[in-house]
Amino acid sequence: MSLQVVQISDTHLALDAPQRSTDLANCVSAINALPTQPDLVIHTGDIANRGLAAEYPIARHLLDQLKAPYCLIPGNRDRRATLLAAFSAEHCAQSAQGWIQYAIERYPVRLLMLDTLNEGSHKGQLCAERLAHLEAMLLADTTKPAALFLHHPPFEADGIPDPFQYADWQDVTRLDALLARFPQVCGVYCGHVHRFIDGTVGGVNASAISCLAGDLRKGEVSAAQRKLPVFKSLILPG
Repeated sequence: MSLQVVQISDTHLALDAPQRSTDLANCVSAINALPTQPDLVIHTGDIANRGLAAEYPIARHLLDQLKAPYCLIPGNRDRRATLLAAFSAEHCAQSAQGWIQYAIERYPVRLLMLDTLNEGSHKGQLCAERLAHLEAMLLADTTKPAALFLHHPPFEADGIPDPFQYADWQDVTRLDALLARFPQVCGVYCGHVHRFIDGTVGGVNASAISCLAGDLRKGEVSAAQRKLPVFKSLILPG
């Protein structure tokens, strides 16, 4: 039995950029209008632009309009404490170590949410402790396929000025070796780079989605395209 997931990313909501709230509202309406509702909507980070307490209630109000359930992980612009204060455990969960890193087990595909936030840096981090936590999540059930969701793409993002989106590329090397041991991993899904880019990690297909904030989209994007909702429908094998 397959699982239908919709991925959105990089809303960058800000009090001084009201159009981004409109972009998210329009995207919510577009998802709600899909002929078949997804089982889950996943926001892969940079929910708020500055991680301010005043920014997250806007996100919560708009995301609560979704017909489908939703969950989220932090991006480099987010702040864990303010994010956790704004959303319930239904939408994000904190690990014992303090990261927003958790597994969703209620579907035929296990959904593993990873926290790559590296405080004080736009680049990502997957420290030894977070990788050990991921390994434990993967070991917890090897009988079902698993999909990973994280903010920073853990692959060389060709065609952009800086293709390496981790402060220490050894984090990616270690992740690559870890995922190669778990053939049940069926996909890796990211945001952060504000454009669509594909790659691989650990022999697994990986992809990054463009940002929902229309004014921040990178690459060749027309004025008309910037007004369109950006989301990605994923059919994950069960």
